[in-house]
Amino acid sequence: MGWRGPRPKRGFEGLATSAFLSRLLLVSTLGLLAGCAGIPRAGPAEMAITAKSADLAGFTLVEVTAENVANYRVSASNDSAGTGGIPGAPRVSLSPGDVINVRIAESKEGGLFAPLATGGTSFANVRVDYKGNISLPYAGQLKVEGLDPNAVGEQIKAKLNGVTFQPQVYVELVSDRGSSVLVAGDVKAPGRFSMMDGPMTLIDAVNRAGGPVRAPHQEDVIVRRGGKVMRVSYAKILDGRNAQLRAGDEVLLEPNLKVFNALGAVTKTGQVEFTKPNLTLLDALSQVGGLDNANSSNRGVFVFRLREPKAWLDGSNKWQQGPAIFQFDMSVPETMFLAQAFGMRPDDTIYVTNAPSVEWLRSLAPIATTLSAMKSAYSLGKTASGL
Repeated sequence: MGWRGPRPKRGFEGLATSAFLSRLLLVSTLGLLAGCAGIPRAGPAEMAITAKSADLAGFTLVEVTAENVANYRVSASNDSAGTGGIPGAPRVSLSPGDVINVRIAESKEGGLFAPLATGGTSFANVRVDYKGNISLPYAGQLKVEGLDPNAVGEQIKAKLNGVTFQPQVYVELVSDRGSSVLVAGDVKAPGRFSMMDGPMTLIDAVNRAGGPVRAPHQEDVIVRRGGKVMRVSYAKILDGRNAQLRAGDEVLLEPNLKVFNALGAVTKTGQVEFTKPNLTLLDALSQVGGLDNANSSNRGVFVFRLREPKAWLDGSNKWQQGPAIFQFDMSVPETMFLAQAFGMRPDDTIYVTNAPSVEWLRSLAPIATTLSAMKSAYSLGKTASGL
């Protein structure tokens, strides 16, 4: 009377349920292990870059060592160039828009102009018109474009001979649009600056305009001279490539921000500006706070560069340009010196991979969660079967 008929059937169903859950647990665990490569990370795993079978999509992997770091060394300052000496003051010639003061004096009283003893007669702010002419009483209209002040004085004097008694003429340039340099763009006080005081270099012109707004290595200087245009980094100008300017030159400072990217297991990720023109890898790592000690692989420090002139050697032992990935093994003490010698370039990307142990723990985390969930499901199934 104590036997219950349906009990063996329920036991059979419980065993089936238990076997099913065990198989499901095994399949799910294997699937998770096989899918470890899909664990989210900032970039590829170290083995995806360094393995012989790795597909680098045309990038050349370069392991930086003491033997080859010289090929990628930071650019050195060059103090040997310069302006080649300061020449004499440039010739000042009049052009439309210039303004002059003219003083005319006669040698005795009673003439058309005041005598020399009293300072003569002054004509202030005489402007050169758009045709390059000026107009003065008794001298009429004179063509002065292209002449210097002394030549203008001689021309006025020649016009007055026979009209006045021994005229003396003095011409002073007070506003010389044609003998000036325009400085504009990313400077603190843009404007037009006269060359009357003597020769002017690029550094002179930028200093007169208050200096650059940004650090010199973040500024380009553009010089327009007629139909010619020259562009050069202002840092290179300060580094010995200063040049003489000519009247009529236009100098434009334009921001040219130089940045690098930092990704992966570093203390601070993101886009970072160069703090100096000759930035090294060690400088760049210092800017982002160094490696993340809790997660980083000291063998997985990489620099990705899209255009490297010395990416690889061809069959004739000549360097070829191409994309490159530079690897640094920071577990070796000498790599600190290599990082200090390796030169960063604008738009380089520093990428630090996670340590293998970190990758392993991250891969185990979802497996452990799944095992825990399946264990609970198995327990529920076992309870339901009455076993």
